[in-house]
Amino acid sequence: MIQKITISIAFLLLSFSGYSQEAPETQSILVTKISATWCPPCGGWGWDLFHDLIEDNEAKATLMAVHHSGNLLTPTSGALADNFMISGQPQFYLGNERQSISSSTAATKRAEIQEAVNDIAQQAPIVNTGISALYNDGNNELSVLTRTEFFQDADANYYLGLYIVNDGYVGFQQSQGNNAEHEKVLVTAFTPSHFGEQLTTGPVTDGTIMDRSYSISLDEGWNLEKLEIVAIIWSEDNGVYTYVNSNISTEIGLTVNSKRLSEAVSDFTIEPTVMTNGASIINFDLFDASEYYTITIMDQTGRLVKTVFKGELATGNHRFEVARNDLGAAGIYYVNIETAAGQSTRELIVK
Repeated sequence: MIQKITISIAFLLLSFSGYSQEAPETQSILVTKISATWCPPCGGWGWDLFHDLIEDNEAKATLMAVHHSGNLLTPTSGALADNFMISGQPQFYLGNERQSISSSTAATKRAEIQEAVNDIAQQAPIVNTGISALYNDGNNELSVLTRTEFFQDADANYYLGLYIVNDGYVGFQQSQGNNAEHEKVLVTAFTPSHFGEQLTTGPVTDGTIMDRSYSISLDEGWNLEKLEIVAIIWSEDNGVYTYVNSNISTEIGLTVNSKRLSEAVSDFTIEPTVMTNGASIINFDLFDASEYYTITIMDQTGRLVKTVFKGELATGNHRFEVARNDLGAAGIYYVNIETAAGQSTRELIVK
């Protein structure tokens, strides 16, 4: 599930000027449940098995429920289901390999799949993709930066598919009722092509890095806190896409509408703005008292470095000291003051 981090417009601009999440040098397998909302066993033994597979393997595998029929069918889920050449439901796949599972063999296959996931996680990856995601509440747009890196020489038609997965959609499922909480449902792709953007058309060398950016407007029915972003590397041959590797985002940066920033505080300064040693003073005025204020410092990646203050503040002037020892390595940091009215941010340079 997404962990939201509130960050500034300044960080958004920094991110799109060149930063993206490094690609992890790890191998993950895709565990797919083919499902349909009208299907009784999909909400019966298939429902229970998928929950168990998530519990067993979420740390080492990418798991998705792909609906090829029913209320949760989408163009993207239908395309992926067709690629697997499915003939019924529920069905389970490791990568592109169908697992022969029935209600009577579910417990045994659960253990076998966990063993396979652990074995695959020990393999050296050919390629993987890092993800950096930002949501702008001003235009309701989710933007993603990706960095794909090859860790071995390779020769194939590689594609990068970027997907939204809804982990916790509440809706009908046969055998579960009208308020079933669906886990890890594939919703849509960021690209018109359901299998993403082609990265290579042949040989590629170890160490090759490819940066891309994508954006999508959130549907009214999507809950940001329930969404996951999944990057899948596919290899394509004669129109068939074979799973290679994947990664899942665990954080979304939340940018605040710039029109609201000036409403939060006034006369917000940091002195000195370039800290070499000693300390800097955060100084600002508040128009209105509030039950809750937060003052935080984040680094260039959006990682929380220090919480300066959390709690109630009265109207008027406030000053907080930040010592050099409170921060990490030299670089650019962002001091954020968040109130009910919005958020204001200033830059702090540490040498």
